Amino acid sequence: MSDTHGIPEKKWQTILSIAISAFGILYFLFQALGIGVIWLMALLDPQSAPVQALSSGLLVWGSVLSAVLLVPVLILSIKELKGQQAPTWLDTDNSHVRKAAMWSFLFWPLVVFLGWLVAGNQQLAVFLLGPINLLVAGLPVLLIFNAGQWKLKAGSPLRKWRIFGFSLTLMPVIVIVVELIAILAIGLVIGLYIAYQLSVNPLLERELMFIITQLSIGRDLDTILRILKPYVLQPVVIFGALAIFAGVMPMIEEILKPIALWALAGRKITPREGFVGGLLCGAGFALMENVLYFSMVISAEDWLFTAIGRAGTGVLHMLASGLVGWGLAKVWQEGKWIVLAWTTLAAIIFHGLWNALALVAGVAPLYVYGAEPTFGQTMLFYAPLILLLILASIALYLLNHHFQRQQASEAVSGSIN
Repeated sequence: MSDTHGIPEKKWQTILSIAISAFGILYFLFQALGIGVIWLMALLDPQSAPVQALSSGLLVWGSVLSAVLLVPVLILSIKELKGQQAPTWLDTDNSHVRKAAMWSFLFWPLVVFLGWLVAGNQQLAVFLLGPINLLVAGLPVLLIFNAGQWKLKAGSPLRKWRIFGFSLTLMPVIVIVVELIAILAIGLVIGLYIAYQLSVNPLLERELMFIITQLSIGRDLDTILRILKPYVLQPVVIFGALAIFAGVMPMIEEILKPIALWALAGRKITPREGFVGGLLCGAGFALMENVLYFSMVISAEDWLFTAIGRAGTGVLHMLASGLVGWGLAKVWQEGKWIVLAWTTLAAIIFHGLWNALALVAGVAPLYVYGAEPTFGQTMLFYAPLILLLILASIALYLLNHHFQRQQASEAVSGSIN
């Protein structure tokens, strides 16, 4: 099949891949340079707070990461255009690469400990915390992806890197924009409802002004929580928060995250390829989300809690996107839309339950124990989330085992034929 200019379709796609990856690398390098100038100015300004330089420095490293991880797409696209073999070190199916990726996770506790020490010293953190964040965020994602696709043959290295690169660089932006639009729409509806209630209930307006006045005085966290507690614990507020964080946001993310797989819609990929492609979509999204979360953390204690807490989110994103990828492949190969409906629903429910438990674990200790709950009190509320993480990890293992058996059966059938 050829396009109107006589260029073979695969060659045309490869040329497009070269152009997009090269443009992406240049874009993120220029972005790193621009933010780097802001970082340097904040660093040299004696009146600038250290936290400003720290935040800019972390964003610089995030941009560098995006540029670096697009380089394999460019290399593999050029190799394919020339008809050359992919380099072994970029082939995730290579056993040595897989083992190296799995063993690298042993360094993660050491890097976390080092990051915790550096985060407690703002002078060091400005220079060293950026690359440490990339390792702390990236190693768990690498481990989970390798465990999920262990021994599965599911497409060329170029296809995998394309999916991962798109999900790392463009998908987080698309998801954030769509989620902001959805939240703004919901906020508009809530604002109109509040405005209506204020118009018919003058007492509500006085109560609202009293709350605003109390909060504007600059009270401590305990006092603020005590003022807001009767309102935040209202059923309508709790339901609204859960509807957004455990309903709207998971639905948007699980529908949009596997968009990179739609480029394969006409190829009738196998369910195994769809599953691994979904894992890659989730891996790219999880990695960038984790890096962005680290850029918002200031204190050493918050950094350590984020490092430990975000380590498991790769399981969430990869398992959910892997399920949707499996369903998409079943549609494209066999026309089974019911499978896609069930896998997408399962991904949304799983993601929604995760977000609901995380929301409760993050907020409940403040209202039960006060503004400064102990580590043990906080972890008590995280126990259900940890249990869900264990169950999700088991599910990821079972799915990998299922596709390994399927792959072995295909190999046997192929040898007989």
